[in-house]
Amino acid sequence: MAKFRRRTCITLSLFILFIFSLMMGLKMLRPHKAAFGDPFGLDLLPEIRQQTPHLVKTFDSQKSDRIDSETNVKNLKSVEITMKPSKASEPYPEELPPRNYFLHVFYYSWYGNPQFDGKYIHWNHPILSHWDLRIAKKYPQGKHNPPDDIGSSFYPELGSYSSRDPYVIETHMKQMYSASIGVLALSWYPPDSNDENGEPTDNLVPTILDKAHKYNLKVTFHIEPYKNRDDKNMYQNIRYIIDKYGNHPAFYREERFQNLPQVFITAAFTI
Repeated sequence: MAKFRRRTCITLSLFILFIFSLMMGLKMLRPHKAAFGDPFGLDLLPEIRQQTPHLVKTFDSQKSDRIDSETNVKNLKSVEITMKPSKASEPYPEELPPRNYFLHVFYYSWYGNPQFDGKYIHWNHPILSHWDLRIAKKYPQGKHNPPDDIGSSFYPELGSYSSRDPYVIETHMKQMYSASIGVLALSWYPPDSNDENGEPTDNLVPTILDKAHKYNLKVTFHIEPYKNRDDKNMYQNIRYIIDKYGNHPAFYREERFQNLPQVFITAAFTI
C-alpha cells in the first residue's frame, strides 16, 4: 500500500511539473502588446518584425482635411481635433507594400454627430420593427437615442463619430491598411441626394480619396438605390463619377479588364 502511494505521489508531481512547464512556455510565446498587437509568437521572429511597416507618423493633411468648410467651420471651432496636421514638406510613406486588391470592403460615410454636423445622423435612425405586429409590440418603438443607444448591432471603438471628422477618416484608412484590404467600396448617392435617414455625402469623396491614397488603398463606388432611378440617370451617375474622380490616383480600375472603372450597383426590387 505504501509503495502504491509513493508511485501516486511521484506521478502526480511529474504531472504538475509538466503543466507548469507548459504554461511557462506559452507565456514566453505570448505577445507583449494588447489583444490587437503582434500575432502569436511573432516576437520570436525579429527579422519579420523589422519588415513590418509602422505608420506612426502623421502626414500632410492640410488639403484633405478641408471638408465642406462652408458648412462645418462653425462646428469645427468648438471641437478639439486630436490629429495634428504635419508639416507641408513631410512626405508620404516612401514604399508601402501592395494591397490585396481582390479584397473589397463596403464603406459608409453617412454618420454624423452634433460636434461636426449639428445633430446625430444615422446613429438615431428608427428602430427596425418585427414584421409581425404582435411581436413588435413587445419591443421598444421609435428611434435610437445616441450616443449610447445607436442604430448598430456593435458599438464602434471610435464612438458615435462623424464621417466628416478627419481623424476618423484617417483612423479608418489605417485600420483597412493593417487588415491588408485593397479596395473600399464607398456608399454613394448622386450630389444633393441621400437616403431617408441621412444627408448628401458626395462632398466627402475628395477627402476620402486623398486619405485612401496615403495608404495605397483604392476607392470604388457603390451606387445606392434612390427615387426614380433608371437607366438614363444611372448612366449620368457613372459618367459623373468617372469625369470628376476618375483621374485621382486612388480611383479603382480593374487591371484584368484593361483598367476599366468598376462600380457596385445595389439593385432595388418591388415585390
